[in-house]
Amino acid sequence: MKRVFPFMGAISLIAALCLPSCQAVSSNETDDVVYLNVYNSADYINEEADYYEENPLSGNAGLLAEFERYCQEEYGTTVIVNYSTFDTNETMLSELKTGKASYDLVCPSDYVIQKMIREDMIEPFDEGSTPNYDQYVSPFVYEKMSEIEINGEKGLVNDYARGYMWGTLGLLYNNNLTTLSTKKFSITPEEMDEDMTDWASLWDDKYHNLLSIKDSVRDTYAAGILYTYTDDFQLDGKEFEGLATLKEKHDDGTYDDDTYNKKVTEIFNMCDDITLNRVGDNLKKLKENSFGFEVDSGKTDMIVGNKFAINLAWSGDAAYSMDNLDEFIESGTIEGEEVDTTTTNYANLKYVLPETGANIWFDGWVMPKGANKVWASRFVDFFSTPEYTAENMEYIGYTPVIAGDAILDLVQSWYDERYVEEEVDDEGNVIVEGGMDYDALDKDNPEFEEEYYTKDISYFFEGTLEEKEERDCEFYLSLESQGKQFDTQYPDKDILPRLAVMADFGGQNASMLLMWESVKNTVLPTWFYIVVAAGVLVVAGFIVSYYVRKAVVKNRRKARKEARKQA
Repeated sequence: MKRVFPFMGAISLIAALCLPSCQAVSSNETDDVVYLNVYNSADYINEEADYYEENPLSGNAGLLAEFERYCQEEYGTTVIVNYSTFDTNETMLSELKTGKASYDLVCPSDYVIQKMIREDMIEPFDEGSTPNYDQYVSPFVYEKMSEIEINGEKGLVNDYARGYMWGTLGLLYNNNLTTLSTKKFSITPEEMDEDMTDWASLWDDKYHNLLSIKDSVRDTYAAGILYTYTDDFQLDGKEFEGLATLKEKHDDGTYDDDTYNKKVTEIFNMCDDITLNRVGDNLKKLKENSFGFEVDSGKTDMIVGNKFAINLAWSGDAAYSMDNLDEFIESGTIEGEEVDTTTTNYANLKYVLPETGANIWFDGWVMPKGANKVWASRFVDFFSTPEYTAENMEYIGYTPVIAGDAILDLVQSWYDERYVEEEVDDEGNVIVEGGMDYDALDKDNPEFEEEYYTKDISYFFEGTLEEKEERDCEFYLSLESQGKQFDTQYPDKDILPRLAVMADFGGQNASMLLMWESVKNTVLPTWFYIVVAAGVLVVAGFIVSYYVRKAVVKNRRKARKEARKQA
């Protein structure tokens, strides 16, 4: 899920109040111009002028400008995209419900899409209105979206939403603890690699003050419930299989993939009062063991590696941290800015999904009631063209739900050891053809498995490829890259059955928020309250004494005045 800085909400509010020209208005289509109002998370689309220069008519750049040009060329229509951003899903929902603004297209997270469908806030897409999306959406993600149940019915999400980006929630960690220069640790990298496969490690005393957690009830609750119900448990007098037992039965073949995923998902989305109390108690312990809460700063802190070593992270942010760590090592800067660090060591970042279960999420485009469905659908379909999707992916760093040749080609160029970069001379003539060299690695060499590992991601691209072949989905990577960007963006196939989509909490949302407030409220030590009480008494004493003295003086003055009158 895409997240941005929390202070952006205040900026959005100020813009809404003070700059009405920046606020989206009702969809407006004239004979000459179509105004399309799009609402998305910040930094979640390619607006870079270096890709596609600015459209002087709208002021948009990047893919937004290219979409506007496409509309002119393809349909002979001038389209102006009024593009604005929100800080959280809740901010976006509030704006829609209060009627402060109307939009043709909004990009919320999966649980909000469920809520919007349930509350009849959005329009379904017309059949055939997004042909590129229909052709290139990953069958794996499409199926995950289909499985979500709303009011007892499956498949509604795919009627009302078109997927945009997807990913997981896991643990980003630095197993080179020497970057925490002010402390000494006896934890070895190998030990930490093993520990991070278990959610329970976050509660382990040996990682005290070494981890940060999300200031987000849903994401931290996910970690809490996956820890709380690892072992078998009892609820209302009934015995249930815990996540560890489910994994054992899946591993020995008792449960097939579908049954296993269904049972994991059921536990993952438990939010009854007993469960909330149990998870809440465990999250209080987690808070005591952690460095603190964060929303967006953790991905940068992990690059430098001198504050904490473990971050509850979205896969997109984990990939961002790894990418920028490479830049930091090379230049000493992060996004062009010098970083003040006292350590000469560098973090070694890895990302892992603990073995008993994890969260898989997606964000998707939806059309609020009253939207211009025709042009909203065309916008979605444009961004579902693999070539444009690849450019978007390269810019924002998150993983799109769209597959196809262009996406696979980009991923190969990033990760596969057999990919050869194109070389040109000073005159622009091609010296070396770029692309895949399938014979580049000697796979029969006994030392091959000591240097490389293979990874098959055909599950994601199945049925979407045209020129590329099935063998293109099998990657050869150096062992040094295991647990790095590629594994972060595309989980191994055997991990998929244990990934659960989060449901809307429905009637338990209020109880969930109360639990979260209880977790976040710090219980202060007894001495603090004694000191405060003593201070209050002292201040009260001064106040009483002041007014007593004032009354005495007043009475004396009054007495003297009466005496003068009598004299």
